[in-house]
Amino acid sequence: MKAGGRTKYLAVIPAVLLAVFVAILAMMPPQTEIVKMSTQQAAGQQAPDFTLEVIDERGLTGEMFTLSSLRGRPVLLDFVFEWCPHCNNMAPIMERLYNEFGERVAFVTVMGSQGTTPEKSAEFIVKHGISWTAVYDPEMAVFRDFRVTGTPTYIFIRPDGRILRVLPGEQPYDTLRFVVEELLTGA
Repeated sequence: MKAGGRTKYLAVIPAVLLAVFVAILAMMPPQTEIVKMSTQQAAGQQAPDFTLEVIDERGLTGEMFTLSSLRGRPVLLDFVFEWCPHCNNMAPIMERLYNEFGERVAFVTVMGSQGTTPEKSAEFIVKHGISWTAVYDPEMAVFRDFRVTGTPTYIFIRPDGRILRVLPGEQPYDTLRFVVEELLTGA
C-alpha cells in the first residue's frame, strides 16, 4: 500500500470515531434538567405531597398511592431509574434496610420514567425483589417537586411530613442505617 493510501485511511479515523461517539450518546437515556437541592436547603422543609400509580412486578396496577397517607410514620423515599447502574448497585442495600426497618419505616421507591417504560421498571422490581411500595412517575413531576438531580437519591421524611435529610448517590449501608435510626429517634 502506498503512503497516500494510508494517509487517506488515517484521515477517515477521526470521522469514524466521531460517528461512534454520537451513536453512543444517542443511545444513552436522556437526563432530566432539574434544579439541584442541597441537603441543607431540604432539611426541615415540608415534603411535597404527591399521588402516583403503584407499579409492581406485573407493571402499573391502577392503584393510586398518596404520600400524605403515610403521615404519622417515618418515610424513606428512594428515587431510581431502572437503567441507572448506581440504583442497581444500591438495590440489595435497600432490601437489607427494608428487612431491618420495614415494620417501623415506610419505604417508597419512586421509579422515574425518563428513558424507560413501566414494563422495564417492573423488570427492575422483579430483579431486585422489591416488596415495598413502588410508584411510577410518568411526567417526572415528583422528581422535579423534590428537586432530584441524580439517582439514586434518598429522602428521609419525619412523621410530621418534614424532610430530615437528602442523600444523593450511592451510599454505604452504615450511612443509610444511621439516618434511618436518626429518623426513628425523632432527631
